[in-house]
Amino acid sequence: MHTFTRWLNALPYTDPTVYRQASLLQAMLLGVATLSFLGSFVTLLAPVPPIVAWIVVGIIWTSVPIEAAGIALVRRGRFDLALAFGCIGLLLVTGALLLTTGVRSSGALLFAFALPIVLAGLMGARRLVIVTIVLSSIIVAVTSVLENLRVPFVGIAASREGNIGGDVGGFIVIAAILGIFTTLFGQTLRTALREAKERNQRLEELQATLEVRIAERTAELQAALAEVRDRAAAQERLLEENRQQRAVIQGLSVPVLPVSADTLIIPLVGALDSERLNVLQDRALHALERSTARRLILDISGVPLVDQQVAQGLLDVVWQTRLLGAETVLVGIRPEVAQALVGIGVDLRQMRTYRDLEAALHDER
Repeated sequence: MHTFTRWLNALPYTDPTVYRQASLLQAMLLGVATLSFLGSFVTLLAPVPPIVAWIVVGIIWTSVPIEAAGIALVRRGRFDLALAFGCIGLLLVTGALLLTTGVRSSGALLFAFALPIVLAGLMGARRLVIVTIVLSSIIVAVTSVLENLRVPFVGIAASREGNIGGDVGGFIVIAAILGIFTTLFGQTLRTALREAKERNQRLEELQATLEVRIAERTAELQAALAEVRDRAAAQERLLEENRQQRAVIQGLSVPVLPVSADTLIIPLVGALDSERLNVLQDRALHALERSTARRLILDISGVPLVDQQVAQGLLDVVWQTRLLGAETVLVGIRPEVAQALVGIGVDLRQMRTYRDLEAALHDER
């Protein structure tokens, strides 16, 4: 029994609502197939010719493999197709019984056609409901026509005297089956609705928690952004101060000192790179332009190294100041610097040089 129950519950559906519907459909198909097979033998006890009874039994037995096929389909995950097979099986059983009783004497049996219609409406799509209604209508219409034509087979089991007990009993049985089925399905729907509400509540709580986290994260990001902006502004101020300090340092690194009304001195200390050479040229030209001096003395005694680039920069100062009508002289060339200049082949013949600043000033006098 435990193995059979485990086999019944092994359905390939992940959605809880669909799983419950499939389980309910499987139980109904098993019940209909079992009742159809066992109940068909009762027809043999009816006061009808044996050939008629066996024909009815054959029609009822036709529904058994159809219900079995529906069970196989629902266990393979083909829920919609299994539901269609179940409705067709119910229609076959109900139609076979209707043929033997006829339409006029089958008030309770006509009520049985509500079973496949309700089944299709509760579990299936609209198309299956329409097909079930159409097939039910066709079965009732064909049976009614055959009964009016007085076909011997149709209505042969009908009670001429009026079987009130059979009619009431049949109605009670069919109503009970329909009530049990709708109750079970209603429980399934209520359970699914309750679970859906619980999931919705959990989602709302999760959404509220997520909104709080988002708000906190947004506040943190805004604070971080404000901090980054403050740092960027502070960095910009530091860069501006750095630029100003560099400008001051550059001005101090290339000082222009007036010695007399005609002479300016620029003492150079430290290594001369391209930036300092540009500053030297700019300050020298502006100083000559703003003053009446016509002689510029470049003191390079504090320059540790004079290479090709530095020598060319000094020559450029000589030529530029000469265009302004001033003379530039070079003082403070140390022995190692002189050797380096000769070694790299710098031509200083166009520039006047002096050993030291005193010699240059004395020559001026």
